Parts: sequence; C-alpha cells; structure tokens
Amino acid sequence: MTESVIGLVEDHKTAQQVRGELAKLGCADRTIAIFGEEDADTVVQELTERGHKEDLARRYREAVRHGGIVVAAEAKDVDRALEVLNRFHKSPEELIERHQQETVRGQSVEENLRVGKEQNTTGKRLVTEVSEHEVEKPVTLREEEIEVERNQQGRRLSPKEADRAFQEGAVEVTAVSERPVVSKEARVTEEVTLRKQADERQETVRDTVRHSEVKVEDTKKK
Repeated sequence: MTESVIGLVEDHKTAQQVRGELAKLGCADRTIAIFGEEDADTVVQELTERGHKEDLARRYREAVRHGGIVVAAEAKDVDRALEVLNRFHKSPEELIERHQQETVRGQSVEENLRVGKEQNTTGKRLVTEVSEHEVEKPVTLREEEIEVERNQQGRRLSPKEADRAFQEGAVEVTAVSERPVVSKEARVTEEVTLRKQADERQETVRDTVRHSEVKVEDTKKK
C-alpha cells in the first residue's frame, strides 16, 4: 500500500534530482508529479485529491507562485521517501521571503485622460409681487339744493281761498345729491411663460498626462 508524500524545493533542477531519488526508492514514475508556477491554479486541487490538508495545499500554492516547486509522489516506504524530500525541503515562508528579497520590480506608468460630465443647475422662476400705488380719476357729481324764497304779498283772498289757506298740510320737496362710489375690477395685463429647451454642444477638453518608462542600465564596479 502506498501513501502520498510531498515536498517543496527551490528550483526545477532540484525537483528533478528529488524525482530521480524517489524513483530509486521504488516510487512509480507515473505517481511522481512536479508542480511549478504554471500549475499554481490547480496545485491545491491536486494536493487535496492526494489526501493532503487544504490549508497546507494553499500554503504550497503561495510558495509556487513565488518560484517554489512542489514534488509529490506515492511511496511504499514513506519514511525513506520523506527522508529524501526533507534533505531538499524548503518551507513555504522561506521561499516566499527569499523571492521577495531577490525580486526587484519597476513599473512603466501611463496616465489616461478620461473626460466625464457633471451637471450644473441653473434656472429661472416666476415670482409674483404685489405693489400698490394711488390712482386718481375725475368724476362729475350732481348735487341739488332747495332754495327758500319768500315774497311779500298784499292780495286779498276770496272766501274759498281763505278756507283752503287755513287748512293744515305739508308740501315736501326732495333734493338729490351724488357721491362717489369706488369699485375695483381686475384684468390680465401680461402673461409670462417659462419653457425649458435642451441643446448640445461639442467641446474639446485638453490636459496633460504623464508617462513613466523603466529603463535597465548596466552598472560597473571600479
């Protein structure tokens, strides 16, 4: 009965050396697998299918992404196989740290000009204001007055006239006068209408964008 063993080495040359020694121990060639950076997306699945814990497989995947090489095999003599792997084994953290220290990166950066739009709100509103002012209009008024006129008379009255003259009675004369009466009438003198009209215009926007370029120069030590 075989059992799956795995190890992590620093390069392909070492991986091939480990492969040869595992083969000498009796590990079938078809069961020995080497996973490099190009296999980083599948190494977790491969190792878990071989029975290894997912947490360990994920740590090995990070090491592979930083240049490490995973060697996996099915071995009958597990102790001797592990002894071979341990002679060349590197921890995931060690390989990741070494890769970060040895890797120097430069980036060429270029700015792109993107033109967007923002809305500015302007408008007009109708405001009704009420003001007052005095208005004068001439009007002709008619006014009647009662005048009293007394005339001295020396004429004699006939008996019939005398009887009528001594009868009590009243004669009323009415005088009419006019006074101004004010009433108001409202009428529309003007109508104001607001309409919204949309228009488009083409405008060219100019600005300066930056570009950086990484150049590699040889250094000479004196």
